[in-house]
Amino acid sequence: MELRPSWGRAAVFFGLVGLIGSGALIPCAAWATHEMDHRFTISGYVRDKDGKPVREVKVLARDLRDQKIDPVTSYADGSGFYKLILHLHNQNAGDPIQVSVKDERSGLDEVKKIRAEFDPADRHTERQAKVDFGPETDKPGGGAGGVIGTEDASRLWLYGVGGVLVAVAIGVAVMRARHRQAAASAKRRGKKR
Repeated sequence: MELRPSWGRAAVFFGLVGLIGSGALIPCAAWATHEMDHRFTISGYVRDKDGKPVREVKVLARDLRDQKIDPVTSYADGSGFYKLILHLHNQNAGDPIQVSVKDERSGLDEVKKIRAEFDPADRHTERQAKVDFGPETDKPGGGAGGVIGTEDASRLWLYGVGGVLVAVAIGVAVMRARHRQAAASAKRRGKKR
């Protein structure tokens, strides 16, 4: 019996690894454990004094009233965008939230305080706030003019493409397996005669 590489299986394997690594198949732990009415999302951009994105900077958020709630950290991506998800309940509406960033490379050291403003009776609307660090800017996609969720939209597009690629790889693997089975079956029938 000759062992040959199965390109269909390899394609399926690497497609699934790519989707798992990107978070498309296994969602972020915060999304898995937090119901809509238990999440409070804080997002924004981190920029240096010249208005340029600061990447890989640590952003920290904590509820100042309810010390039982663990602080949450995240890191800004290449465009300076960050996103934090606090586990807040209805009784945390109006709590003061401290969001801070400190980066020695850029000299950025800011602390901002906001309130967790949301309607406890509304269990369907995303509870969120936008907090930008650095100078205000009028450029689209950053600073005061930034739009929450633009990174999510591009990530969803990527997941869609990944899903299509995985589906194609699975289809190719199934077709090749059926072709091999048919060839083997025909070969066996030929030997019996």
